[in-house]
Formats: sequence, C-alpha cells, structure tokens
Amino acid sequence: MKVVIILVVLFVAFMFINALPVSAANPKDGLMVFFTFDKAVGGNVDDLSGNGHDGNLQQGAEIVTDIKKYGTGALRIEGGNQTMEVESFTELEEYQDHTYLFWIYFTAAPSGGWDQIFAKPAPGGDRSPGVWATAQGTLAIHWRYNPGNLGFQAVGPEGEATAFDKETWYHVAGVKEGATLTAFVDGEKVASIAVPAKIDQGKYSLFIGKSPAYANQCAKFIMDDFAGYNRPLDEDEIKTIMGKGVQMFPVESKDKLTTTWGEIKYKS
Repeated sequence: MKVVIILVVLFVAFMFINALPVSAANPKDGLMVFFTFDKAVGGNVDDLSGNGHDGNLQQGAEIVTDIKKYGTGALRIEGGNQTMEVESFTELEEYQDHTYLFWIYFTAAPSGGWDQIFAKPAPGGDRSPGVWATAQGTLAIHWRYNPGNLGFQAVGPEGEATAFDKETWYHVAGVKEGATLTAFVDGEKVASIAVPAKIDQGKYSLFIGKSPAYANQCAKFIMDDFAGYNRPLDEDEIKTIMGKGVQMFPVESKDKLTTTWGEIKYKS
C-alpha cells in the first residue's frame, strides 16, 4: 500500500511540474542576439543567444578590458565610423514589437551633431529603431522609428529632457509594444511615448555604433551585455536581466522530471 501511495505522489508531482508554464517566465523566449563582449576572435564577437548571429568589429571598434560592467571585457566605440555589424536574419527583418537592452557608459559628451549609438536600418531610413546621443547640448538618448520619425526626443535617467552623466554605468531598455515605446533606466520605467504600431522593416543588418545608412558619426561610449528580443519584455523581466543576466533555460523540459539551467553572466 505504501508503495502505491509513493507512486501516486510521484506521478502527481511529475504531472504538476510538467503542467507549469515553463516558457512564460523564460528570459530566452524571443531572444534574437545577446553579447557580453568579453572577447573578440579575429574581429568577431560571439552571439551567446545560441542563434549564431555573431558580431563583426569594424572601423576601429574594439573590445576593452579596463572599463566594463561585468565579465572580462566590453565594447568600446569612439566616434567616427566605428561599429559592430550583426548581419541580417529573418527575425531581425520581421519583428514589430521588440525590446533592446544594454549597459552603457558614455565616455564623452555628444559632438554637437546626432551621434549614433545603434540602429536597425530599413528602406529609406535608419529608424527601426535608430538610437542616438542627442545634439541638443545634453547627454540624452534620441530613440526613433519610421514611418513618421516618432519616439523619444531626448530621454534620460528621469525621463524626457533629463541627462545622463559621463563615465557612469546605466542600464537602458527600450520596449516597443504596439504603438507605444517605453524607456527603462536602471530597471525603472522613466517614460512612454507614441510610435508607429507598424514600423518600417527590411533585409538590413543591425549596427552597434554607426550604420552605413547614416551620414554623421557615432557616439563615444562603452557598452556591455547587449540583448535584443523580438517581443516586448515587462518590467520584472528587465529587472531580472539587469541583475542576473540572460538566463539560458532549456528549450524542452516537458519530458524531464528534473531540469538544469545556467546563466550567461560573470558577475563580480
């Protein structure tokens, strides 16, 4: 009788575990690219999402070890045409709702022009999104979409028309959901604004630094832990990723009683 009871308990536990919505809180769902920038080999930076969309350093962009948020390195972009290119792939060409999040450390004020931070170009424009340091005398982020060139004019740590400090690490996330773009700084929602519900798209690479669709120079900054999703993340997910990194859960777990998982993070 005891054996029967034990078997029943184990069966119920097994069914309960497998009925859990494993993917609902899975930070890997919708993850397109993830870079820790810990090293480069032959000018290539590994995409740690598991999707194989590695970045290629160009025009003097480099991995540095003296200033980084986590791990052993970070991406340094120092103006001009410096960039890291991630070649186009299906999800990058088709997403509408999405999230980009990263740590950024500005090493200099804007040049006086619109200094690019990163961009996903589309036909006839550079705003799917296009993200710049502003040209308005304050160190803030200009985050825009086409059609219509809509989005934040100059968002900072306290919302629109506020400024970042130089030589300070900030965690920044931009979440597009439907016709709304929401900005998070250091895990806190700071502003929301209207954007096109359907943005321009096409077969163009993602560039961190300067994109060839833009005439002027890129900004001067160091970046760590850059991730791009083809879905909107919520505030809890952003805070979790900011604090723990992108947790890499298994794709399939329904046929297993126990599941192991790890994190891509080298947090000190």
